[in-house]
Amino acid sequence: MIQSMRKFIYNMVIITVILLVVGYILLLLLFPQYYFPYFPVIPAFLFVVTILGHSYLIRASESDPRKFTSKYLGVMGLKMFLYLIFLLVFLFLDTARAVPFLLSFLVTYITFTVYEVMSLLNFLKKEK
Repeated sequence: MIQSMRKFIYNMVIITVILLVVGYILLLLLFPQYYFPYFPVIPAFLFVVTILGHSYLIRASESDPRKFTSKYLGVMGLKMFLYLIFLLVFLFLDTARAVPFLLSFLVTYITFTVYEVMSLLNFLKKEK
């Protein structure tokens, strides 16, 4: 489990750095009118939430496999709730930059979620 989490965190750091670099290239060089200074907060927030959720799910898969599905759904529901609060707070504070913020959030969310699900499926296959 520890080795799996280290690999997951390492890959998440790489994905986060790639998203930040690509995001800065797009927002500063190609579309400077859409740049917003809070851009790095999106990958950082999603990184922390994804790591915490993945860690809990890895531990949950080892304890009782029959309860894993309900724990998975619970974690996903909690993550959605946290993401909704994050989105609402930002959009309430800065409505002028809503579109670039939401697009950045969506791209980061999809990237992290796809990687997390693939990683979790690989872990569960190896465990059996």
